[in-house]
Amino acid sequence: MTPKRERELIAKTRNTARYFVETRHVAWVLFVATLVFGFFSYAKMAKRKDPFVQVRVAVAVCAWPGASASDVEALVTRRLEEKIAQNTNVERIESTSRTGVSIVTVTLRESLPIAELGKTFDDIDLRLRAITDLPAGTLPVELHKDFGDTSTLMLTIASPRARAVEIEARARSMIEVLAAARAATPPSTREGRSAIVLPYPASLDATSLRRVVGHFMTYAQASGGASDLQVLGGPGWYAVDGRLEGITWRALEQSFVREEQSVLAHPEIWRSFVVAEPSDVEPALIAAAGDAYSHRELDDFTDAVARRLRALPTVAKVTRAGVVGERVYLDYSPERLDGAGMSGAALRQVVGARNIHATGGVVETTGRTLAIDPSGEYKSAEEIGDTLVTATSSGAPVKLRDLVDVTRDYETPLYTAFLTRRSDSGGPWTRTKAVTVVVQMTPGAQIGDFAREVNATLTDVTRTLPEDLIVSRTSDQAQQVEAKIDLFMTTLYEAIAILVVVGLVGFREWRSALVLAISIPLTLAMTFVLMYALGIDIQQMSIAALILALGLLVDDPVVAGDAIKHELDRGKDRAIAAWLGPTKLARAILFATITNIVAYLPFLLMSGDVGNFIYSLPIVMTCSLVASRVVSMTFIPLLGHVLLRPARAAQRGDTKAIDAYRRLVSFCIANRYRVLAASTAIFVVAGLFATRLRSSFFPRDLSHLFYVDVFLPEDAPLRATAETAAEVDRIIREVAEDPNKEVVRSIATFVGGGAPRFWYSLSPRQQQPSYAQLVVEVGDEHDTERLIAPIQRALTSRVPGARIDVRQLENGKPVPQPVEIRIAGDDVATLRAIAERAKSVLRDVEIAERVRDDWGDESFRLEVDVDGARAALAGVSNLDVATASAGFSGVPLNALRDGEKRIPIVARLRYGERGKAGDIENLYVTGAQGRNVPLRAVADVSYRFDRERIQRRDQRRTIAVSCFPTAGSLPSEVMSRARGRLLEIGRSLPPGYSLEIGGSEENVVKVQKESVVVGIVSCVAIFLTLVLQLKHALKPLIVFAAIPYGIAGAFVAIVVTGSPFGFTAILGVISLIGVIVSHIIVLFDYIEEAHARGEPLEKALLDAGAARLRPVLITVGATVLGLVPLAAHGGPLWEPLCYAQIGGLTVATIITPVLVPVLYAVVVLDLKWLAWETTPPPAFADHDSDTPIPAPPARAHAGPKRCLTIMSATSSWNEPASMRSLQ
Repeated sequence: MTPKRERELIAKTRNTARYFVETRHVAWVLFVATLVFGFFSYAKMAKRKDPFVQVRVAVAVCAWPGASASDVEALVTRRLEEKIAQNTNVERIESTSRTGVSIVTVTLRESLPIAELGKTFDDIDLRLRAITDLPAGTLPVELHKDFGDTSTLMLTIASPRARAVEIEARARSMIEVLAAARAATPPSTREGRSAIVLPYPASLDATSLRRVVGHFMTYAQASGGASDLQVLGGPGWYAVDGRLEGITWRALEQSFVREEQSVLAHPEIWRSFVVAEPSDVEPALIAAAGDAYSHRELDDFTDAVARRLRALPTVAKVTRAGVVGERVYLDYSPERLDGAGMSGAALRQVVGARNIHATGGVVETTGRTLAIDPSGEYKSAEEIGDTLVTATSSGAPVKLRDLVDVTRDYETPLYTAFLTRRSDSGGPWTRTKAVTVVVQMTPGAQIGDFAREVNATLTDVTRTLPEDLIVSRTSDQAQQVEAKIDLFMTTLYEAIAILVVVGLVGFREWRSALVLAISIPLTLAMTFVLMYALGIDIQQMSIAALILALGLLVDDPVVAGDAIKHELDRGKDRAIAAWLGPTKLARAILFATITNIVAYLPFLLMSGDVGNFIYSLPIVMTCSLVASRVVSMTFIPLLGHVLLRPARAAQRGDTKAIDAYRRLVSFCIANRYRVLAASTAIFVVAGLFATRLRSSFFPRDLSHLFYVDVFLPEDAPLRATAETAAEVDRIIREVAEDPNKEVVRSIATFVGGGAPRFWYSLSPRQQQPSYAQLVVEVGDEHDTERLIAPIQRALTSRVPGARIDVRQLENGKPVPQPVEIRIAGDDVATLRAIAERAKSVLRDVEIAERVRDDWGDESFRLEVDVDGARAALAGVSNLDVATASAGFSGVPLNALRDGEKRIPIVARLRYGERGKAGDIENLYVTGAQGRNVPLRAVADVSYRFDRERIQRRDQRRTIAVSCFPTAGSLPSEVMSRARGRLLEIGRSLPPGYSLEIGGSEENVVKVQKESVVVGIVSCVAIFLTLVLQLKHALKPLIVFAAIPYGIAGAFVAIVVTGSPFGFTAILGVISLIGVIVSHIIVLFDYIEEAHARGEPLEKALLDAGAARLRPVLITVGATVLGLVPLAAHGGPLWEPLCYAQIGGLTVATIITPVLVPVLYAVVVLDLKWLAWETTPPPAFADHDSDTPIPAPPARAHAGPKRCLTIMSATSSWNEPASMRSLQ
């Protein structure tokens, strides 16, 4: 720029940079206001651990008790699917038909706006309710629309172990009774006696338990190995004492429970124990001691907590998991009822006629109106037993208790919870029953406010609960958010410190480093203001975006500050230099900023859950870059005026690095084709490394929690599942045990179903007796990944008969199975045959394990085939048979109101008539005329194997074959080895059958396709930006030629660090393009300015490169080193992105300062695509002060010539003004 043009610029320019320098009082007020509003915005922004991802899933459940899986599929599931499919917003329908229940999972289109989700689910619900042709006996269809709600707090409240005082008192009673019984036995039978003791809580109604103990004694006698048996008992315990020969009490107990399905597995009963002498009782009872509080008490305690929490404004919903409800059971014997002229079906009328709650109108008296209450509601189980049924021939009343056994007890547990923890640090582990209180935060509420309100309420309400009650936080998002944000903010502070150090080293003086240090919080404060205005919250994605942006947002302040220094070194007054320097580079800085913005903004094109997950990243990057641009043109001039001074002579003379750079570039230009040929070696190396890239979807999360899924055969009872889960619990603690530290903090076990949704990408499984889930909390989150493999190996080898998966929490879209092959068709046998072929392929892959399908094995089924002719003669219908057989599990009759609770009254067959499968043949069926007919007289009972589970996907039967990669392997590696043979299977399928790949690969393929689109859009946008800046269509190609070198460096870094090439790595590679281009843009601006001055090509390239070398090294060094804390602390999610950018930027920074001049020379000198015109140097008075002054004609002495030669070889930014003035 000539002095004339510069004088015009100074005279005519009116921009923000000049305004902030010349009106400093206003500028300082805005400076403080920016910091204040930034702090306010940060404080007010919602904070969460992870980005909010809306779950678009609902689950429809329809129970049909007793129906086979095939019947459920044909008559229930298909009808539900047809109705659901009528809604056009449904993307996918998946269903499971099991014995007695149909479960249909509905997934809505990812493109559907969140505001439309509620309306869509309501429409589906109305369609399901409108179904009127479901089979008789099916229960109403329930659509769970809140299936996707993620808990903010899971509070597990558990009972402690029984108190020592209670144990001591009970042991004393046992010792006294057992000693007295032994003393009363004949001396000949005292030797060799032992007793099995069954303790139970004193609050338990022991009526039914006494019958079971008696039945057990009869069973033991019938075994032939037990003799001289007697039942003993006292408060809270029963025992069977006798002599055994050739058998043990444990073997008898296990076979009795297995064959009789007895209530010895009652949820309240303590562990039984065997003693030989009364003196053995107390230590055995201490070891077998159960819980201090009953399920009923835990229900009351957790209900009190839930009620208090529901009243909080920051709490949206509170539910409870693991509550074991109560029932009033009417246990009847068909023969006994038949003797009284009644049937099981008649119990409904008897109870219903008495247990009413209705209004009786009002009566008006003088001055008042009185309500008539004719209610005859039952108040207790005793009142139910007192119900008058009939009278004997003598007129004696016959009450209900004379015909049935009335007991208030717990429901047969369908879903229970346990908590395992240490009573204190280093103390023994205890596993007790529990109830989990699930709390969800009000949308839009602050997680900090939620935590404060909940903690205060819990502190208050626990004062009203027993002191020894265990209250444990299984999952607490508030703590997770606080820990994650603290970690990321620490990472941010470390990155800022690194940037300041880099600036200090790069600028070699504290003033420029201080300007850089002040610009960072200013830019961040302005970014927070923009984020708050746009509704972006603080979570790991937005904070990581800030860390990623640090290296970019200091680019503008570094360039602007360097420009101010340049003007000061030229002798400009501070008041002018402070705004003139940034103004000269304003256009280049603007386009560099735009380039980075358009590199990130296309990520908004990502659709679905992935797009929602990363939504905040491009927005925050854009906000930070815009803020950086504003700061560079406002506060940097202000700070430059206050802080910056001309460089000292010693600093200006330090030109060795610049000289070396000039010589290197000059040599490379002279040997440009050799240099280009040599640079291709980078691509060769990168190509070799690229073949070792391991693709994946989203990496697993680094968390204090992991979970274990336990699957037993479909027909396994809850008791067996609970026993297996307890063994899994024990093995986990054993494997994780470390004498130097506490590894496992707690284990929450959910039997009969999955835990409530405590992680956004983890879908809870529906309740089923054969499934359990354990949620394990560790003290150090870095122990999680280390423990997964050894625990998995131990459980697989030591727990037979169960399928067990130990899994980490995952980021991004849910992936139920990492490797999955779905086969769809109609015929079950054909589907299973194809699935076996697919499983064989996966079993042959050495890095695949736990190969299975989701249909499971066939199960033993009892089938009652009603003979129509015989049934008609007996006056019995199929409905009568179904009604009678329902007595095995229980038939709801009515309800007992106890305060605000409604306790179902259930009629079921008496114990001893429903304990074994063979009892069904002795069942009586009541016909239409009230006659009781033996079932065997009208039906044939048979046993056969049948399907217990039928899976469907998009209204077709679908069997999914799945497996897990071994430790250290990825799903993509399994698929790469199995794909060829799987495709062969797919090509050989019969008509009407299909094979498709699911699991991680399905999501990876979709994301990669969208990433290609994002990359193309980003490149096109950058190209258009460059065309606008350079005003030429070919020059941007020179810029783009440097990009592959950065990508090559990224590939090498990803492979060397062992990171998977997943979505975040792709994000890092694509965003790398903008960073590289932005660094070249300013270099091109210098080249074009030199060209406009008419300088020779080589001199222009050398001067531009020398001028940009220091700012580029500072900003790249800041970017690369600033990513190190995020790579170190960010966990598996951010490591691939950081390593991709670190490797790419490092290689690009080494290559591009040399390569870009070489490519430019090739295009101009060899290809002649660009014209380079040189003009004679202008007169001295009009010479551009930015360019070194050419040497004068040779003089007689050498000294000045050498001096001038050095000056001409030096960057004009370091040229002493004093030397120019001397000339």
